[in-house]
Amino acid sequence: MEVRKAIPVHHTDTTDTSWDAAAMQRRIPNDATAATLRLMYAWVDPTGNPDTKAAYKFPHHMVDSSGKIGVANVKACQSGCGVLNGGMGGANIPDEDRKGVWNHLAAHLKDAGMEAPELKTSNSKRTIERRYFPATDMEIRQTDGGAPIIFGHFAVFNQWSEDLGGFREMISPGAFAKTIQEADIRGLWNHNADIVLGRNTAGTLRISEDNLGASYEIDPPSWAEGYIETIRRGDVTQNSFGFCAIQDEWNSSSDDNGTLTERTLIECELFDISPVTYPAYPQTDVNVRASLADAGIDINALNGLFIRADRGLGLTDSDMDLLKTSIEFLTSYIPSEPERTPLAIVANMRRRLELVEKGLN
Repeated sequence: MEVRKAIPVHHTDTTDTSWDAAAMQRRIPNDATAATLRLMYAWVDPTGNPDTKAAYKFPHHMVDSSGKIGVANVKACQSGCGVLNGGMGGANIPDEDRKGVWNHLAAHLKDAGMEAPELKTSNSKRTIERRYFPATDMEIRQTDGGAPIIFGHFAVFNQWSEDLGGFREMISPGAFAKTIQEADIRGLWNHNADIVLGRNTAGTLRISEDNLGASYEIDPPSWAEGYIETIRRGDVTQNSFGFCAIQDEWNSSSDDNGTLTERTLIECELFDISPVTYPAYPQTDVNVRASLADAGIDINALNGLFIRADRGLGLTDSDMDLLKTSIEFLTSYIPSEPERTPLAIVANMRRRLELVEKGLN
């Protein structure tokens, strides 16, 4: 009988050696069947192809050079339990599957003579990611009646991004097809929820996919003439979108610079689309990022770590070192009442790192 969703408990020997999820998964042959893949992971997507790695999450077993699945790694199991409890943005799996995944990972920890952290009752939190795109075709069009329309592509398909923090990324055609039909999506200005330019459920925001990528049209309100003028003059030429990854695939490739970790976004849930002034973080966060860099903390690597861990890919020793350094720095940097500081990005990061810190102790 084919097993899906949370994979039932099984018992193996264990090890507490260092854990590199990406390296272990690369050793699994691409033609491995579901029977083999179920030995490696703790969860499988009931809507995915069970004979592909992309359908699975929470890898936690060592794999030898021949591709044979071996003993369970306790560091991977501990990391997986932390993700189930909200660490790194939480586990992007149905709530009803969390207990089964926890049982699987906890059983390996028990076999190693260790106690798993208690499973929390909620898994409502998911990581919202943002991507920026230089929309060379952003323009102001007009309806037959002369009303302005903001147009532009916010994503392109089949093109690799720059380094996003330990990995690069590509968007597959069709990644937004489902969310376009089902989600309640806003068109904002600079991701400011107080400046709503359009909304798809109101018919004032229209999103579609074409051969290039995903584009949008916004019918802005009359009070937005100033924003429209900045696009018309070419002062604002970039777009951004906020999303959660519903299905992605992680692989690796090699070039002259070494091994690259690659992520392909197969399906995304869109939350908002926004013309943006700056292609990265808000200006109020620039000083914070500089301070992190001065402390030797790579903010892009930290963000990439959160994304990889959110997808159940586990943590390497270098990831753990980065987390510990970040926790120490941010604990001293943020006031005791972070809600009173305007540096929201750091306050949020401190909260997330505190969850990780609990998992490390």
